[in-house]
Amino acid sequence: MNDAHSTCAFPRRALTVALILSTLAPAARAQGNLSTQGFGYPTGQLSTAVYASGGGLGEFDAQSALNPAAIASVARATLHIQYDPEFRSVSTPAGTDHTTTVRFPMLTAALPLASRFVLGLSFSTLLDRTWETTQTGPTAVGDTVVTSTTTFKSTGGIEDLQLAGGWTPLDWLQAGLGFHVYTGQNQIAVGRLFPDTTVVKVLPFSETSTYSYVGSGVSIGTQIRPSPNFALAASMEVGGTLRVRRNDTLQSKASIPPRAGGGVRYDGLPGVTLAAHAEWEGWSRMAGLGSPGLQARDAWDLGGGAEIVGPRVADRGLVLRLGAQTRTLPFLADGAVVRENDIAGGVGVPLGGPRSSLDLTLQRALRSAPVTGFSEAAWMLSLGLTIRP
Repeated sequence: MNDAHSTCAFPRRALTVALILSTLAPAARAQGNLSTQGFGYPTGQLSTAVYASGGGLGEFDAQSALNPAAIASVARATLHIQYDPEFRSVSTPAGTDHTTTVRFPMLTAALPLASRFVLGLSFSTLLDRTWETTQTGPTAVGDTVVTSTTTFKSTGGIEDLQLAGGWTPLDWLQAGLGFHVYTGQNQIAVGRLFPDTTVVKVLPFSETSTYSYVGSGVSIGTQIRPSPNFALAASMEVGGTLRVRRNDTLQSKASIPPRAGGGVRYDGLPGVTLAAHAEWEGWSRMAGLGSPGLQARDAWDLGGGAEIVGPRVADRGLVLRLGAQTRTLPFLADGAVVRENDIAGGVGVPLGGPRSSLDLTLQRALRSAPVTGFSEAAWMLSLGLTIRP
């Protein structure tokens, strides 16, 4: 699960410089990326199963942290945990670098308190800011030039803790209300190493800064089923003030990005569910949290997919899922908008009947921006375990 004022500007400028140097100097190698600019990569706050549907089922899913009304459909106590590693490749004119990022982006729990009311708690990653850039090149030390390796490393991000209630006042209507607390920590480490040389002796340099975040928000949502074959869902969130501190010192403040989303679901085909969704998020409200060099833009997310009841294996029915989505990422790369397109597939396997299930999703994401010579691709694996005691 996984900076700001000059916090965000410094590592972002460092990344841009490293990428430019990798173009100009054949000896320089940069391990940067397009997806974690600014305050980081938005994970989407979706469950493993919803990733496989291209996000189409997100507004209807009780294990995702989007629509508080969705938890009203939970019939028994439920716990969901998730593990999402990403295997990323970044191509630059100097070559291709590979990195692995490990995330635990989702933990949700729901408990029915009455026949028509369910209480839910979720802990999810809003923005993941984990990356590392390494640059090797000449460095002036007095009147001598030696080779050094500089590393910029970021770990952490912003998390969303939500307490929500879902209510079913009518058989065809569900409503929900959620209260959010945003928190998290980001560590920025800068280090420079010099090789052992008889020409000049230089001590290695390192510095680590820690930034923490705190903010709040409120979300509402609804689900409507006008007929047995159709369902509609919508949700929105309004954020309060988001503050960032360096140690105990207030660095800056801005607003939690507002969001609004909607989805449609069709269940009219035997054993098949079709779903699509659209979402807008006002990331530009975070611009005041960073330096003037931080460029944040509002973003759209569109996607959809299918969930199909598959063959039975050992008397257990499998669920097959396919989906695709396209979206823009909130923070610009060298002044350009970054777009992400992905396709996904997955399977759901019941374990021990209705008491537990295992979901597995594989996504292929392609990220691009009109920055000459740079592209990014990633394989994203998601493994989710749902337990119903």
